[in-house]
Amino acid sequence: MKRNAAYLLATAAGLLLLFPGALRADDDLAAQVADTIQVTGEAERPGVALLPGWLIDLSAGYSMNRGNSDTQNLLARAAAVKQFEEIWRLTGKGEYAWGKTKDQDTGEYEQTADRGLLSGQADLFLIENGFLYGRSEASYDRIKDLDRRLDSGLGIGYNIWRRGDNSASLEAGTSYIDSKFDDGTTDHGLFLRLAQNGTLKINERVTFLESIEYKPKFEDFQDYLLTAEAALRVSLAGNLYFQLTVTNRYENNVPEGTERNDLSMIGSLGLSI
Repeated sequence: MKRNAAYLLATAAGLLLLFPGALRADDDLAAQVADTIQVTGEAERPGVALLPGWLIDLSAGYSMNRGNSDTQNLLARAAAVKQFEEIWRLTGKGEYAWGKTKDQDTGEYEQTADRGLLSGQADLFLIENGFLYGRSEASYDRIKDLDRRLDSGLGIGYNIWRRGDNSASLEAGTSYIDSKFDDGTTDHGLFLRLAQNGTLKINERVTFLESIEYKPKFEDFQDYLLTAEAALRVSLAGNLYFQLTVTNRYENNVPEGTERNDLSMIGSLGLSI
């Protein structure tokens, strides 16, 4: 099974590179990339001069309860997208989540979230709707005793559906993941990466966004990471929006005493500039 997956991935990458008849003239390809970025909400907005040519998206959400329960939660995100030299696209993302809850019996606070992530991805469009990508990611998660995780890989992607402001895309590739935990143990190896994301504009103000990423280890498919997210974004005024996000993170191989699954839901205010 592992050999077949690796073979299929290599074959798909080869098809993207070896079909010269699928390649278009530079001007046509540049237009296709621009259309793709526009559909996925990653195009430069006219009249915005803060960073010309860039799309910057910032959001933050905070919740607090007092009374029978005493909790605080924070989620902050940032993303930046830029198209370079007609057929290149660069995407950078950052995320920080923090939370705590108070034990009503002891009066002490317990940390419920403390994680961060930084990632970058470069896409090279070679055919209509098809691209090669390279990505790198660094993260940590104190609740899961994860001191640091480095994740770098290569792969291919394809926009399988585009209609107006709606889209869906697939990505497949390999990642080398190196994890170090607080107790000094490490885990590293080559992982398969399968990802999907989509955008559905419900009406002029409401947009539904979803994504899923599955990364099993080649030498043991029972060792895997799975992240799924669904969000409802409501445009408020100008570039301001409200977003309700539900995220599920599952890691099948975690240190003893930590949970495999993390489910979170938070509302946030965002600004696209």
